[in-house]
Amino acid sequence: MVQSPSASPYLWALRVAALAQMALIALEFATAGQLVMEEMSALGLHAGTALAVHVAGGVQLAAAVLLVRPGGGPSWPAVLSALAFGAGFAQAYFGSHMMLGLHVPTALLLVVLVMTVAVAAWLPSLRYAGK
Repeated sequence: MVQSPSASPYLWALRVAALAQMALIALEFATAGQLVMEEMSALGLHAGTALAVHVAGGVQLAAAVLLVRPGGGPSWPAVLSALAFGAGFAQAYFGSHMMLGLHVPTALLLVVLVMTVAVAAWLPSLRYAGK
């Protein structure tokens, strides 16, 4: 039986970080829904989870950069992760200043960027990168 090579530790770090960030963003959406329904008790959890999204975004960015160097992988996951990291901070700024017309679309952009990296991290093209 032929055994396929395993993914690099940098790719595993990217996978875990992107999945963690996706889970945190899902929690953000749930608490945002409560806030829209004027359940203000969700505000503390929404704000706290936003901080965790920033941390997960930083870890995702670091893992994506390590996948490039020293991992030898492609640079586009690092670029998308950097865009997501920046979008997370822009989105938080818009939300804290009650600019919901910008907060919500930026949140959707963040979702698209993180999901793109998370899905791509499981594709064979990244699995064999740098090998």
